[in-house]
Amino acid sequence: MFLAKVKNVVTATEKHPAYSAKTVYVVQPVKPDGSAIGDEWVAVDYVGSRIGDTVVCGGAPGVAQEVFKLQRAPIRTLIMVIVDQLDYRDI
Repeated sequence: MFLAKVKNVVTATEKHPAYSAKTVYVVQPVKPDGSAIGDEWVAVDYVGSRIGDTVVCGGAPGVAQEVFKLQRAPIRTLIMVIVDQLDYRDI
């Protein structure tokens, strides 16, 4: 799992049926202080997030199949949590 900022919506004219009626976003992994780290990812929203939200992303083999009740799901990363508040200590 990783903390990320929702950046943009992915729009496609053709897509796999597993993505039907689902919002796909570009997310940027971030540190707890909000600074960007690493490369952007594509993630399927599961919780109703919006551009600008800080979220928790993740997934494991088969998770998307279970969550969306799909027989085949070529989905690697899910947005699973919208972060309301983040308390941390820089150690």
